[in-house]
Amino acid sequence: MREMRGEFTLREYLYSLRFYILFVSAFFVCSAIIGYLGFLNELFSAALEYIEQLSENVKDFSDSYPLWVLFLLFFFVIFLNNAFTCFIDILSGPLAGIVPLFSAFVNGGLVGWFVQQEGGIVLVAIIPHGIFEIPAFLISAAIGLRLGREVFRSRGERDLGGEMKMGLWVFLTLILPLLVIAAIIESALITLLPLVAK
Repeated sequence: MREMRGEFTLREYLYSLRFYILFVSAFFVCSAIIGYLGFLNELFSAALEYIEQLSENVKDFSDSYPLWVLFLLFFFVIFLNNAFTCFIDILSGPLAGIVPLFSAFVNGGLVGWFVQQEGGIVLVAIIPHGIFEIPAFLISAAIGLRLGREVFRSRGERDLGGEMKMGLWVFLTLILPLLVIAAIIESALITLLPLVAK
């Protein structure tokens, strides 16, 4: 197998993932539709309460701490949470791809459910950081699925170690930068919007 940092470029690797990415994307969209239709009300109602409480806490904190402190706090929490989720999606791939698919289902379902509950304004709020964050999640899940498939190859064709190295290389060089950008945008929105709403 060619080395990722040599002949096998990032673009080539992503192209080799295209069917996994398409499958995970379709799964994400289907779960968003399921969430929008209200089949997951009980599962996601607690998430809405948490976000509403978080919003109230941001308003309270904004009176006590400088904006840059709030921004850094939210940045690290959001970035570390998303990075951990993507890392687990990749690392758990050899477990037949169950975790990556569950992650795509939950994230897609949440998006659909929030749109159903709060209206199209949710999409407006998600788009600025979602254009970076959602692809990172989908690519991570696709890598996890590819690793899951590798487990079922015959021993002579299997290269789980090489596939894992490539997946982690993409995590470091593409997924983490996308998540940094997404966390910066999302943290800025969370920090500034309560002030604008006053």
